[in-house]
Amino acid sequence: MLKHVFKPTYASLITVRRIKTLHTPVFTTDNNFTKSALLEGVRLLDDILNSSSHENTLLYTSKYMSKPQLITSENQIQMQHVIREFLDRWQIEEASMNRYPIDVRKKLGKIGLQLYLGCNDMNLSPIGTTLTRILMEQYNRCPERETLEGIQRSINLVRAILKQNKLIIRDKKSINALVEKMTNTEKDCATLRRALQAVDYKLVSDETIRIVKGRKTFDELELSKGWRFPAGLFDTNEAYSRSIGLPEKKLIDVSEDMLVLVFDGTLRDANKILPTINYASKIEKSLLLIINGDCVGDALMSITINNNKNKRKGNKSKTLIIKYNSAANGNLSLQENNDLIKFLKLPKGFGSIYSPEFSSYVPSKMCSDLYYGKLESIKATNGEAFLYNSMDWKNQDSENKFLQVTVTLRIGGHSEFEINHRRAHLDNLINNILCVGLSDGFVPTYGVALAKTIPSIDALKKNERNLKVRGALDSCITAFSAPMEIAMKNAYGYSRFEISKIVSETIESRDFLSAKIEADSAEVQNFADLGFLEPWKKLDQCLANVLSFVRLLDSCQYIVARVFEKPKKGGK
Repeated sequence: MLKHVFKPTYASLITVRRIKTLHTPVFTTDNNFTKSALLEGVRLLDDILNSSSHENTLLYTSKYMSKPQLITSENQIQMQHVIREFLDRWQIEEASMNRYPIDVRKKLGKIGLQLYLGCNDMNLSPIGTTLTRILMEQYNRCPERETLEGIQRSINLVRAILKQNKLIIRDKKSINALVEKMTNTEKDCATLRRALQAVDYKLVSDETIRIVKGRKTFDELELSKGWRFPAGLFDTNEAYSRSIGLPEKKLIDVSEDMLVLVFDGTLRDANKILPTINYASKIEKSLLLIINGDCVGDALMSITINNNKNKRKGNKSKTLIIKYNSAANGNLSLQENNDLIKFLKLPKGFGSIYSPEFSSYVPSKMCSDLYYGKLESIKATNGEAFLYNSMDWKNQDSENKFLQVTVTLRIGGHSEFEINHRRAHLDNLINNILCVGLSDGFVPTYGVALAKTIPSIDALKKNERNLKVRGALDSCITAFSAPMEIAMKNAYGYSRFEISKIVSETIESRDFLSAKIEADSAEVQNFADLGFLEPWKKLDQCLANVLSFVRLLDSCQYIVARVFEKPKKGGK
């Protein structure tokens, strides 16, 4: 009896052995659909940022707030919260839906948006999204090496021009004039001037002036001169943390004179610290223990017991422990940190640092003039600490980033809405605009700085023979004029024809700081006099990030997407 023997063909083997990836959809970037879909999220972000820029606002309600807020794209922190929450909801929605069929365009749009935010480190700017959208659309039309070369040359040229023409403002009179033009009301202007005068117009960092919500109808200003310690209170032991009230209070504030002991090494034996804490308890002064090792064992237990005992007796004395970290203190060891030793007023300088191995005496009442420094007050959390001592601030080195005059500005108002709005506006103005701009320089805002570079790009184009490079340079000219066109439409509501005339006349004006903003006037105006300035550094970084994103997509050939698991009920 004959039997039929099945011999599989090559085609049937391929069908049987095919692997289908359920969790990792793979897309190639060599087709127009993928290229266009990758920019969907960036286009959406561009619409959001441009719709809330230059006098326009976005009405937004967070899932944690019952009342909506009015925010603008100029406020980086609030806008970052909006975009993060938007992405979280997008991801949850994607995971909650049926997995198949996948909305490929939406999936790729989210990937492109996440890549863009990663390249920009979540620094959101309407200029950045507009340039990215226009330049990537041109690159997708002609994805050649010459196109990328033209984009790179244009952006590098623009960055060089902006750096060469940035405006440096140093004198106090000019800063006051700038503040007056940048603030919305006389009240904001007066408050901001008071804060700047308190720090002598030296915004060393974005933490020099802190803007917080107040509880009164008027603004309050609190001045603190001291050492900003980059490490907070010791909090790895729960019993010790409770003994100083850290879990309940969060902020430990000792506003009376304190003793200071600087300990070199690991504090383990109780007999090395007991004489000191007993002496501090007897004179009813708190002790600040700065240690560059660890505090463990019997020593930590003795400190905790002593804190609890003093609390029961109504004795104000307590021991606060701060660990010294060399990396966080400018890579200086405890023995090398001369400024800190002077600030703590140790009686013998470096000789007052107690080391169990090398010091002759254990710190106690009998040798208090050898070891104990002085501190007038301290405010500390588990993240950072501010130490305060009287000193001659005029002779101090302003380059020391730890020795600071810090201002806390408590914003008041007649309603929570008013307080939140003013706090966000002043915080953005001080820490995002003035702090960065006074340090590195300003350029005209409203996209004028980019429009001023167009003649240079046009000259570059005229000298270029390669048609593909010329096409890229043409797109760059369109891209660098777009931010000003959008700004004029949002801020003044001009028509398309009026905007074209304003932009062309601004480009023709040779003065880098001058531009035309009034459609009916033939005169150009100086943006520095009007206070229409933005930090050069932020615009320069924005251009660098745009180029990074274009290069990233140019070098990408495959995209492997992830399919998220559906959230399980009850956390199981």
